[in-house]
Amino acid sequence: MPLPFKHPNIQLPNNYAQAENRLIGLKRRLKADERYYADYCSFMSDIISKGYARKVDDEFKDEVGRTWYLPHHGIYHPQKAKVRVVFDCSATFEGHCLNDKLLQGPDLTSNLLGVLTRFRQEKYAFMADIEKMFFQVRVRKEDQTFLRFLWWPNGNLEQKAEKYCMTVHLFGTVSSPACATYALQHTADDNEDNYGTEVANTLRRNFYVDDVLKSASTEDKSIELAKDVKAVCGNGGFNLTKFVGNTERIINSIPDEHRAENVKNLTLGQDKLPIERALGVIWCIESDTFNFRIELKDKPCTRRGILSTISSIYDPLGFIAPVVLVGKKILQDICLSNNWDEPVDNATRNRWEKWRNELCLLESLKVPRSFKPAEFGKIVSAQLHCMSDASTCGYG
Repeated sequence: MPLPFKHPNIQLPNNYAQAENRLIGLKRRLKADERYYADYCSFMSDIISKGYARKVDDEFKDEVGRTWYLPHHGIYHPQKAKVRVVFDCSATFEGHCLNDKLLQGPDLTSNLLGVLTRFRQEKYAFMADIEKMFFQVRVRKEDQTFLRFLWWPNGNLEQKAEKYCMTVHLFGTVSSPACATYALQHTADDNEDNYGTEVANTLRRNFYVDDVLKSASTEDKSIELAKDVKAVCGNGGFNLTKFVGNTERIINSIPDEHRAENVKNLTLGQDKLPIERALGVIWCIESDTFNFRIELKDKPCTRRGILSTISSIYDPLGFIAPVVLVGKKILQDICLSNNWDEPVDNATRNRWEKWRNELCLLESLKVPRSFKPAEFGKIVSAQLHCMSDASTCGYG
């Protein structure tokens, strides 16, 4: 797919000097941190060996106005040990930046609440994600000149940096989510006749970016769906991996190499199934419930600190909205009188500390993942009832 530029005859200044200066700063950090250097080199070697990036050859010289260099840096995920190299597509040079020249495209991503709600529909469930989803969608060759970067051959910092370019859509460009999701939905369209509407709709409605969360009414159906969804993704060039299911039989149906790390070495039938994150929600697979893990950082008892603490509680399905509302009410009250960094009065502090200290009790709360009770039987008809009431201070 092409890079979706706002104007076809795009002209950008040559920002090679900017990329070179940023590389000098990166070099200092790589030399100062052995682990960072090793992880960075491993990432770069991986994307080059897999064809996601390539060395620039002579046929692509620096064409005036049609070349752009991306500075880059590495970040560590809080829950992962690996570094991810991020290409800075928002870097500005002489008033220009790559992201400003690209169309964002339509929001094709399924609604987070919708995906999680559909995940709760049936008794049997599985979860997986696409390996390096954005990297599976190639950029046409004439647009790769806008995705250049500098790197040392074989990671040798003593040699002169060479020119490389990305060959795929990457994390950081404003257009990548729409392009990658479009490619996935196109894959669903291409394979619907062969695999059926339910499998195609799983790609359309049960993916949140690169994560799929799917439930089914029977174990056999869940196993078949997992197999077919993986096959369809593979037909589109997407490798669906890190599978986990809520029964041993579902897990056993997945080859070892495509299972999530937490279930690869389990002795099924003896070991307990692990706890995983389902789009950020804690899913205890053994009990098939959603749990809460409250990890609060020390923040000053000010309007800013209180807002930060409340915002750190992740609850997209609103299970603990009645509890969080108490904290929000405290914030609401001090917004009338306090500035951002002014300490609150003693009465408010006591209210806040009491509420904050009780949050750890939420870790004992367990919400069944599936709406249906065990052995509920076939649903003949379903109704949705909504109740509402007015309040002067909050809503949920």
